[in-house]
Amino acid sequence: MMRQLWDDILTRFGQEVTLRGEEAVTCRAIIQPCPHRSGGQEVPGPLGLERQERFRYMGPAEHPLHPDMVVEWKGQAYRVQSAHLMGEDICPHWWAMLSPRDEEAL
Repeated sequence: MMRQLWDDILTRFGQEVTLRGEEAVTCRAIIQPCPHRSGGQEVPGPLGLERQERFRYMGPAEHPLHPDMVVEWKGQAYRVQSAHLMGEDICPHWWAMLSPRDEEAL
């Protein structure tokens, strides 16, 4: 029952993303900006404020994430910083933190 509710939420509110690991997989997931505790996406660094863009990912349990993967969303590439399978017994889904992929890494 809960799994069907999660699938319905992803169908209604999720956006199309492509997960690139060993293979490319397209699915629907929810991605939201995750601002720093100060309320923005900038944090103090040695040379002043630095952008620390982070995004929260919530996606289907059948498509696992790991730190070597890239998530493509809205024409941008994001690398997986951390990923965890949540709600295994009730409503399984992947919860992850993403950050923009460095251009040098391409």
